[in-house]
Amino acid sequence: MKNILLFIAVLSVPALVSGMIFQRQTQPVSVTGKFNYPVISERGGPVFLHIAISTRMHERSKRKPMNLSIVIDRSGSMGDRHKLEYVKEAFRKLVRQLHYGDILSVVVYDDRVTVLRPSAMIGDDLRRLTSLIDDVEPGGSTNLGGGLLESLNQADHYASNEYINRVILLSDGLANVGVTDPAELNRMTKKYRRHSIAVSTMGVGLEYNENLMMSLAESGGGNYYFIEHPNSLVSIVREEMNLASSVFAQNAFIQLHLGHDIRIDEVIGFKFNRQDNIISIPVGDLYSNDIRELTIALNLPEGTGTRTIVTGELCFGDSDLKKIVRRFSSSVRYSNNGFEIEKKHNLDIQAKADIAVSTKKVDEAMEAMDNGNTNDAERHLVEAESLLKSSPALSAFGASGDQLREQINRTASYRQTMKDTSDLRKVKKSIQYDNYKAQKRK
Repeated sequence: MKNILLFIAVLSVPALVSGMIFQRQTQPVSVTGKFNYPVISERGGPVFLHIAISTRMHERSKRKPMNLSIVIDRSGSMGDRHKLEYVKEAFRKLVRQLHYGDILSVVVYDDRVTVLRPSAMIGDDLRRLTSLIDDVEPGGSTNLGGGLLESLNQADHYASNEYINRVILLSDGLANVGVTDPAELNRMTKKYRRHSIAVSTMGVGLEYNENLMMSLAESGGGNYYFIEHPNSLVSIVREEMNLASSVFAQNAFIQLHLGHDIRIDEVIGFKFNRQDNIISIPVGDLYSNDIRELTIALNLPEGTGTRTIVTGELCFGDSDLKKIVRRFSSSVRYSNNGFEIEKKHNLDIQAKADIAVSTKKVDEAMEAMDNGNTNDAERHLVEAESLLKSSPALSAFGASGDQLREQINRTASYRQTMKDTSDLRKVKKSIQYDNYKAQKRK
């Protein structure tokens, strides 16, 4: 990672022009910030800022070494549908993707937490590791917090920028012993995130708490997976390992500096921190050949002329020891000419903004389902669909219109699924997971 960051650091910062950043083809990472309305009324008002981060395919003779900690639920319910047997098969395949010099630790938990392999470098024992969990059997309750904390501690022994640092948490049930408070569990992952340890979570079956597993992945900067059928475990674990192997930079975040009187309403689908006029938005680890997109709702004051609304930075590392790798600036021009305002309307950005707002509506529908109110859930889904159908970008040719139509079909299918399926646990998990992937562009 040091070599990559040094390479990035010596590149000159390109010229900043009205929300765009001009990139050389050789640059490994770029960031842009564009408004749906680059020309707005002199009265000001709401706008959407779309931020896109992209990385190029990075060619390496071999991947960086991994510092991996696996934490596996062995509670009694893991015996149902042979879930633990599928976990063992997936673990064997995972080990075969590791290399000499990688770091591996393995933690299992029910009501008790057991370290099967303390964090250590893989050497001549690589082949023997495939049988490490063969004798693990289903046990008692689910001390998810204890298992997660131990796994984070194990990963922390070797955590550094020399390694890809990752915890993979697998569970099929509710955290019911030990630390069970979601806020405390999320604080736990955020603490270790400062050491560039990412947490990816895998929920198996229909009994686990999807809100918790998704929030742990978000606060931990990793990925969340809903695995309805345990026979999908092998392919999902392979997918996560392939992603982890292609990490381009760890612990990335966008930092925005807002102009005077600029109000930020929300970053759709992302949590953010605010200190005075500085906004920090964690975006997790970046992968090779990756694209990350964020939609930010802002409210602009009245004005005239051209004004810089935000300046921003793409950073890696911790906020106290950040490494700025790209800068950008986003401006608008005020006008009292309605024709000019509409002529400059960026329909590509408008489409992305409308899709993002629709995913927020789906989130609200899922919250209603959590509260047992399916009527409200359906109402939010109808609102999402109506919003998309009324988008001015729907008639646009090319990718923008296609993406909107795809999202319309997706929200319509959510409503149909709610009508056709009696198991609301399955409905809620599958819709929420699909919406999560759409929202995070995964």
